[in-house]
Amino acid sequence: MAEADNALYRLRERPVIPSRGATGGAGFTGTATDLVEGIYRSRRLRDDVFGPIAGQFREPTWDILLDLYLAAAKGRPVSVSSACIGSGAPQTTAIRHLALLESAGLVVRTPNPMDNRAGIVTLTEEAIRRIDDWARRVRGAWKADTPLPGDPLA
Repeated sequence: MAEADNALYRLRERPVIPSRGATGGAGFTGTATDLVEGIYRSRRLRDDVFGPIAGQFREPTWDILLDLYLAAAKGRPVSVSSACIGSGAPQTTAIRHLALLESAGLVVRTPNPMDNRAGIVTLTEEAIRRIDDWARRVRGAWKADTPLPGDPLA
């Protein structure tokens, strides 16, 4: 059932919680949005291509970070439940990974002003800085002009 829920999530836009501006005291200052978005989308494509075995490739903590980074870039707050969906993991697993990120000082959970039963999750400035640094390093490591099997010959 969780896999079906994740597939449905990928086909529709993330639910939007009305914005109340930057939360957790950190406005978005990231610079690597396009690269991060491409990597996050490629992870979802990997899930589609590999089907059921793709569940063995999961990295919920990483997917949560990438998803929150992209949401911050768009100025969209993320609920705890949406962060769980964005992880691609079962909710209980995702909650554990959110707690790890929170204890590492990479995310902040705040109450949702629209619904006190739910929380909002945001990246800290430190997390944004680290993802930007990682993205710069990844960009430098890629050899974009390397042909792949099936590419037309130039």
